[in-house]
Amino acid sequence: MMQRADRTILPMTEETVHAAAEMLKQCFKAPWSESVYRRDLADPQSTALLCMENGAVIGFLHCSYVLDELTLNTLAVLPEYRRQGIARALWAAMCGQMRGICTVCYLEVRESNFPARTLYESLGFYQNGCRPRYYSDPEEAAVLMQTTL
Repeated sequence: MMQRADRTILPMTEETVHAAAEMLKQCFKAPWSESVYRRDLADPQSTALLCMENGAVIGFLHCSYVLDELTLNTLAVLPEYRRQGIARALWAAMCGQMRGICTVCYLEVRESNFPARTLYESLGFYQNGCRPRYYSDPEEAAVLMQTTL
């Protein structure tokens, strides 16, 4: 579990959106653009949390919801900080924020992304479908997962 005094989980703001977008470039080949996250700051049904350490973004979680259904859009931790409980702490914070609003969460993950799939399963997600050829570069299926909040 994330138990370092110099790490905090905070909502993404106008002041931190650029740093978050830059962090995501280190985690994904083709991350969503900064403009997408900047636009979502104004959307009351979208929320993003950051894990900060010494003023730097080291973890990121972005979700959106419709009615009582939450969608986990992005969860990322810088490679050198993985397996330290940061993703779990971000997820726990998001669950706390969505308590009483959403009852279920959905996500899509690359079929070959076994570390992420293992993490999601440990968080209570289970596979509920597949979308063939969903991802490109390389072409790959998306595993659909869900959990009850």
